[in-house]
Amino acid sequence: MNLAVTPADQGQGIGTRLLTFALNWAEQCGAIRVEIGTGSTSFEQLYLYQKMGFRVVAVVPNFFLDHYDEPIVENKLVLKDMIRLALELKP
Repeated sequence: MNLAVTPADQGQGIGTRLLTFALNWAEQCGAIRVEIGTGSTSFEQLYLYQKMGFRVVAVVPNFFLDHYDEPIVENKLVLKDMIRLALELKP
């Protein structure tokens, strides 16, 4: 599943509300842990996830180089690695 907010609507708390909704839904469904993968150059997303309590649990080297035909450039950097984050939910 992907979570995205159009550039024109970013900075208004929409991503936080979407993520909060998804976490509440996961908890209601009995999930005990939620994991997210994002790009190592996705600075705003990394900030949001960590602000919401997610912790970095792994780095997948060259993920985007190995799984995408075309280079992805984000924040003027070629995206190479995936950062994996996890949040333990209340039992």
